[in-house]
Amino acid sequence: MTKIAKYISNIREDHKAHLILGVLTGFPMVLFFGNIGGIVAIAAYALKEILHDKILGKGNMEFLDWWWNSIPVFFYLIIYNFTK
Repeated sequence: MTKIAKYISNIREDHKAHLILGVLTGFPMVLFFGNIGGIVAIAAYALKEILHDKILGKGNMEFLDWWWNSIPVFFYLIIYNFTK
């Protein structure tokens, strides 16, 4: 248990925020729109990183920001497709 707690405490606060955002936005997308909703959510996260962070320069574009947003959606898609 202490290893898990240590791992979680080592995750940057920014990435934890991205994970929570992925949970809050990805779940309804997959729940209401299925696989298409999950793909749209993942694409929207990537588009945010490219447009908002890189092109507009209003943030720091990082692959890991997209990754932490997308992890919950990947899990939701797996669960959604196995429970069909």
